[in-house]
Amino acid sequence: MRKKAWLFLGCLILLSAAGTLLRAVELRTTLRRSTMLMDFAPVSVVLLVLSVLALAFFGFLARKSAFEGLPHRYNRCFGGVGMLAVGAAALVLAVFGAVLCLRDRGSNPDMRLFLGLLALLAALGGAAWLALGLDGWRKKKEDSFLSAVLPVFFCGLFLVVFYKEYAQRPAMLYTLYPFLGLCGALTALHLIAGFSVNRVRPKLTLFLCGAGAYLCAVSLPGVEENAYRLFLGALFLELAAHGVCLLLPHPPEPEPEMQEESGDAQAAAPEGEAPEEIGGAAPEAEADGTEEAKPE
Repeated sequence: MRKKAWLFLGCLILLSAAGTLLRAVELRTTLRRSTMLMDFAPVSVVLLVLSVLALAFFGFLARKSAFEGLPHRYNRCFGGVGMLAVGAAALVLAVFGAVLCLRDRGSNPDMRLFLGLLALLAALGGAAWLALGLDGWRKKKEDSFLSAVLPVFFCGLFLVVFYKEYAQRPAMLYTLYPFLGLCGALTALHLIAGFSVNRVRPKLTLFLCGAGAYLCAVSLPGVEENAYRLFLGALFLELAAHGVCLLLPHPPEPEPEMQEESGDAQAAAPEGEAPEEIGGAAPEAEADGTEEAKPE
């Protein structure tokens, strides 16, 4: 499983870098800023083929991966120092994005309420990622469902805000990759939150983590707002890290029934010894009594 984790991470980085480069070339050569229309050029075909191959690869890897012994708890499955570092980096990106989002509220009065709420949820989502990393690092026994759900709310509102601002663009290719990336990230975060309530779907989660991270990276050159780029970067980091953790080997979980039986046996052992001591002392007393009675 460790080899598959490195394979997942390496291919994700290479495919994301190639897709981001092709996307930047596509926007520079085919996008007409005056009309916001795009021509379907050969570079668009290459990027589309690469995206299909990337999604097929992540689907194939998820299908061929065996998740035997995977913990059905968030802290045991996604805990560790690596997730703590990724959570800290995601918090920094989310907070800086929230600051830029609040700064841009004045230039777009129609979206002022949505942008303020998005900035708040972005900061809370980043703090939730860091809190989840701390809980996993400390090996806490209970999962925090609220911390796992807050990033879902943030990504859902991010999708709504992005749609309201970009849906009127006439070129479908201009908004195709960001919409698909945010939809994949939202679904992946929803499935990741299911680990905190013992609802686990590892194959679909792994596929959506890879697909969502790749599409978020490809969307970066076409996003005009710096705040949205920081948000997409935070989503890329979190989805990639969760996908790697799914493929890493995990220690087996202790069975609760075995723990209860051993605890009952230990608790019953002192109680069973007392009657033997009492019962063993009684014959000695009787024997002493008979011996003393004979001389009389």
